[in-house]
Amino acid sequence: MTELVSSKPWKGRHHYPTDEEREAWDKQLYIYRYNQGGEKTRRDNRSRPYPSLTSMRNRFETKKYRHNLFQELGLGDLVMVGKKRWRKHLGPLDLESFPKAWIQRGLREIHHVGDNMDGQMVTCLGYTAVLGAEIFKSIGELREDLREDQKKRALEG
Repeated sequence: MTELVSSKPWKGRHHYPTDEEREAWDKQLYIYRYNQGGEKTRRDNRSRPYPSLTSMRNRFETKKYRHNLFQELGLGDLVMVGKKRWRKHLGPLDLESFPKAWIQRGLREIHHVGDNMDGQMVTCLGYTAVLGAEIFKSIGELREDLREDQKKRALEG
């Protein structure tokens, strides 16, 4: 098996591979691309065009993303954009090392060659990681609300 070689050194998460690097990776690893199936229309309304990656990224970055069902997207695209969001926002969550590390592994865009994962496995793993991050965020928000309520009661009493 040939080794994956990068033309540029990695600096954090800022490396953008060349087309040749992408082709080499694609031969060895499963890499999902947005709208990989080439859908032309939305899932929920066939008379409207399939949303662009840029529009989906922007929608996932708003505070209102949790109130949106994203029914227009296919599952692979929904998981991909959710993973991208949580790779960026996982750091501030107050988690122990073990659950945070597990979620981070599920959020990877590209898994280790030796893992031999196909697209179904990567999607399931990503779906679980995004769901886990959302659950931990909700628990953290509930915990903050309880603390605020306790402080109010202490001041009133």
